[in-house]
Amino acid sequence: MRRRLLFVLLPMLTVVLAALEVPLAQTYAVSRTQGLFVNELNEAQTYAARVAPFLATGAGSATIKLELRHFTDATGVRVTVFDVHAHQILPVVRRKLSAATATARDDLLAAQNAEVPATAWPWRRAPMVVGARIGNRDLLIGAIVFEVPTKPVRTQVMARIAELAGAGLAVLLLTTLLGALPLARWVLRPVEALNAAAGRLASGDLGARAAERGGPPELRGLARAFNQMADSLVVALQRQRAFVADASHELRNPLATLRLRVEALAGKVDDGGERDLRLALSESDRLAGTVDRLLELARAEATAAERVDFDAVSLTAERLDAWAPALASTDNVVRVEAPAEAISRSSPDAVMYALDVVLDNARKFAPGAVIELAIDVLDGGIELVVRDHGAGLAAADLARVGQRFWRSSDHRGVPGTGLGLATARALLEGAGATIDVEVADPGLAVRLRVPVPTGGFVRTTA
Repeated sequence: MRRRLLFVLLPMLTVVLAALEVPLAQTYAVSRTQGLFVNELNEAQTYAARVAPFLATGAGSATIKLELRHFTDATGVRVTVFDVHAHQILPVVRRKLSAATATARDDLLAAQNAEVPATAWPWRRAPMVVGARIGNRDLLIGAIVFEVPTKPVRTQVMARIAELAGAGLAVLLLTTLLGALPLARWVLRPVEALNAAAGRLASGDLGARAAERGGPPELRGLARAFNQMADSLVVALQRQRAFVADASHELRNPLATLRLRVEALAGKVDDGGERDLRLALSESDRLAGTVDRLLELARAEATAAERVDFDAVSLTAERLDAWAPALASTDNVVRVEAPAEAISRSSPDAVMYALDVVLDNARKFAPGAVIELAIDVLDGGIELVVRDHGAGLAAADLARVGQRFWRSSDHRGVPGTGLGLATARALLEGAGATIDVEVADPGLAVRLRVPVPTGGFVRTTA
């Protein structure tokens, strides 16, 4: 937007500068051309008076020829003298006349004023033609014509054009830096503020609002509409999360009561009903777990985690110790590669929950496989990678990993609700971290990226 505004302002400013500088350049070029014309016309009239006796009597031919030769050598002006019959007298050696010289000769001999020469612009290389009649008003005996080189004048005009162009560019640059850019920033400040508010809202800051004061009326109206949209969005999200949380909370007690009543049936059913009783208890446990996970997800989405500095290596070691018995029961071997310390700034609870979900999934879906856990400090963050060497997932299923309630068709019989990764992602995003699942060969790799404190990170080798 700023570039577009500058693209509008700069051409307008360029046109204004051109409107000022072109007349200045033209005035200077005309002035220098007229000065050259007047000087050479005076010279032509002076030599016309000196050549007149030679044309009238033929006396002093050697002297006048020598003077004209010296004049030509000194100035570069080509001099041609004609008699009243338009015959070339000097120089003695005839040369082909240019069209301009022939026209000037004819005008002079016809007692007509010569045309004013064209302005000596740098791109016009033709010489200036200046002439004078020889004789007086009563007796015309010939004409003298000068072909004057205009290179000195053209050089001066070119230098002045360069000076004006340089001054114009300097003015354009200064005006852009001191005028156009501040003006563009001032005009776009309400737009940038609105864009910043939209960015904060998109990143999860539900309290972000645009300033409704300042700026043109159109943008104030847009800011009001944006704030109304944000209010409506927040209300809708709050209602949705409140419904999920309330529904989950309200379902816990009926489910607990239902399970107690089903348990009370133990010993009161025949042998054929024992199997159905066990299945009913299993389903009630699964439903209770789903309700608990829904409540955790609703809480994770509704709250922003407090961010503190903590050592990701120590936290990971703590979770591995807690999961050691469960991993040992499924014959999983864990290999760890980590530095002695990796300070990060996020929510320890969110990272712990995510590690619990990832380790639990690796234990359930890749029993007996090797689990590799690596911690590395990269530019701008710490990366925790948990990779299992199990069967992995098909490429088509990978895009759906982490969606709520989604379970791979190959793992329908494995206990779980399909909400673990979704809850972990919600918690991590609220703490400024991310989680991604990638295909490894073999198995899956889960990457947790956690930010570091402002000013860098601490890392020492083990």
